[in-house]
Amino acid sequence: MPECEICGREVSEVFEINVEGAQMLVCEADARGKEVVRRYGSEEERRQPKAQEMYEKPGEEEIIDNYGEEIRKAREKLGLPLKVLGEMIAEKESTLLRIEEQKTLPSEKTRLKLEKELGIKLTDRVSGKKTFVSSKKNEPVTLWDIAKEENEKKEQGE
Repeated sequence: MPECEICGREVSEVFEINVEGAQMLVCEADARGKEVVRRYGSEEERRQPKAQEMYEKPGEEEIIDNYGEEIRKAREKLGLPLKVLGEMIAEKESTLLRIEEQKTLPSEKTRLKLEKELGIKLTDRVSGKKTFVSSKKNEPVTLWDIAKEENEKKEQGE
């Protein structure tokens, strides 16, 4: 039986929630008041995605690397203090500061509001990311597998 990633209780029904850009599987009590992405009832639905499923596919959009700097530049160009921008898009000043400092990713809703108010684009099309293959058959890819492959590339001078 799965466990809630917040409180540790064993639960029969799991909710996938978004917490500051991270996906977590939690119980109903811990999902209350949070952005619920998906509700799982059966064991098959709760399976973890394979490593290859976790990479973006070509044509999808992802947030740009320097999103915080782009937001700050656009805001300053318009002469808007964080507090005023926060009021305009109904977000807390502290949340916007964390986003500008790239300590947290903006939610999809916040990203769209920022893009609209500041007249900027915070996403870019994915051209396709490299997928890694596990060194062990039928096992998930680990950081060791990625580091090993990157090290081999460096040694070959790629």
